[in-house]
Amino acid sequence: MTTAVTELLIQKYMPILRESPLFRQLSDEELHLFLNNTSLYIESYKKQSFIALTGEPMEGIGILLSGHAHLTRENVMGQRTIMTELHPSDMFGEALLFTDKPNWPATIQTTKASEVLFLPLEAFTGSFKGCESCQLQIVTNLLHDMSEKALQLTRKVHYLSLKGMREKIFAYFMDIYTKQHSTTLQLPHNRQEMADVLNVSRTALSRELGRLQDEGIIRLDGKTVSLLNLDDIAEFGF
Repeated sequence: MTTAVTELLIQKYMPILRESPLFRQLSDEELHLFLNNTSLYIESYKKQSFIALTGEPMEGIGILLSGHAHLTRENVMGQRTIMTELHPSDMFGEALLFTDKPNWPATIQTTKASEVLFLPLEAFTGSFKGCESCQLQIVTNLLHDMSEKALQLTRKVHYLSLKGMREKIFAYFMDIYTKQHSTTLQLPHNRQEMADVLNVSRTALSRELGRLQDEGIIRLDGKTVSLLNLDDIAEFGF
């Protein structure tokens, strides 16, 4: 269902919008000014619905306002790889915004009922009276976010370039260790999602995790993993 952006909806989602990387360093007044001057709209989606399908036209950047979604790619064998998890305030589609023929290169599917704010190209190229400085900040934020996501893609390629299951797992653990600064990791994925991220089968992944625990390299407790031998694991970090 498509809904026009109103002042009531802006107030409802203001806490989420403030957290979006696109609106970093904007005051509430500047954010209101920008949102009231653009042709934005909100789409509502049920659980397991498709926000975007590979190859379909892309009509604007999306910001997840509520719910949760996965950005995935599928190969010719039907194997699905989770490229990105989307949480409220996360942005997607920005890399396509200025291309000649913007078509979604991946599929985005909800895992919960979700709402998405869409911002068309003219929201970034149009001239809005009184919003010149906030537009400059928004474009700066957009470029920063694109740079960060390019780095994340490089990490993903790093996983895929490693041939052994153990090496992929170690690289994955080291990325989380770098972010959490603790040898006791809180994994962001369940076992199936972790297999999708590493592009391996869940069965093979579970088998190798069991071996690592038996060898005293890690300790598993649900989605908590303790790194007991960091030196061996660190060799494969990004």
